[in-house]
Amino acid sequence: MKLITLTKYIFKAKWTIKLPKKNKFVLVDGEYNPFLKYINNKDITILYRRGEEIYFPILLKCFFKLKFSPVEYCAEFIKHVSPKLILTAFDYHSIFYKLSKKTGIKTLMLQKGQRGITEDIIINSDYYFPKNSKKKFFVDYILLYNNAVRKFYSKRINGNFFEIGSFENNFTKLNFKKQKKEIVFISNYSNRIEDKCENEDIVAYYLNELAKKNNIKFNILPRYRTDPKVFIKEKKFYNKVLQNNFEFISNKKKTSYELLLNYKFIFSTYSTLATEYLAKGSRVGFIMYKSLENPVFNYRLGALSKFKLKGLFWTAFSKLNKKEIERVFNFVTKSKKNEWNKKTELYRKQIMNFDYGNKSFKKIINHF
Repeated sequence: MKLITLTKYIFKAKWTIKLPKKNKFVLVDGEYNPFLKYINNKDITILYRRGEEIYFPILLKCFFKLKFSPVEYCAEFIKHVSPKLILTAFDYHSIFYKLSKKTGIKTLMLQKGQRGITEDIIINSDYYFPKNSKKKFFVDYILLYNNAVRKFYSKRINGNFFEIGSFENNFTKLNFKKQKKEIVFISNYSNRIEDKCENEDIVAYYLNELAKKNNIKFNILPRYRTDPKVFIKEKKFYNKVLQNNFEFISNKKKTSYELLLNYKFIFSTYSTLATEYLAKGSRVGFIMYKSLENPVFNYRLGALSKFKLKGLFWTAFSKLNKKEIERVFNFVTKSKKNEWNKKTELYRKQIMNFDYGNKSFKKIINHF
């Protein structure tokens, strides 16, 4: 099977006859690189793992040594580059778990996205982490969102764990004085997966009704601002029930992170972006209204941390419950500042930590 996978990569990849550049850092998987905030691009050599690029001299070394697996190719690549540290922004590639022991070079891994109880790496953990994986898998520095994810990985991987929250979310903090007293609903509309869309418009409708009743402007942050065709479909999806009685944020120049900085109240059915803003101290409400058969229901807030279905600023139900929507709405929009901060602090830390400026990461990096 490993040979088949490697063969597929060989045929679709860009071939390079030069050896990779020797460097201070190797980044495993170049599809996502948030480390450029702290590390100069010229100090990073990328080890592509999706078949984008193959170094012929490295592959040749593997063949001469009769080593045909992807992990052997990665190890040969890294040994040639001779970095001080191996990085990745993806936490679900089992090859990475083997590289520290295989190369003798320290490794650092970030968590990429929320981990729900129906996430592939969770429900198929026996595949990703075979029996006695803890004896084989080791990552020197494992930077995760929260304690629930730490508990999951610490049973399967050895290493030094840090609960830092979301790496990119830690780049900035909120300026509460600049926030507009308006509501933003983070859309989870999908052009392909109907499960994600279920009742998103209904939740938006009742939030909009409550917003009008309390004289608060209601906005929707769409998922597809930069895709004109799908953007039109997404707007139509909400217009069926809202009848244009809302503001659709269409700014394409700013990221979702940047746009949300301007709003005081945020609502979502489920969203990594929403939990990131909650971690910063923003007022965020979570209203999950999906059928129990819908796998997305398992992405409700705090499912992995075993939260109850209802809490101060969240609720989850399979039959419409307008009173629950109103209860969460009122706590998010009407609770006093001290009450919000005091009552939500414990839950915020369980959902996602916030390490402003990524102090933990920078402390590690300074050693290299």
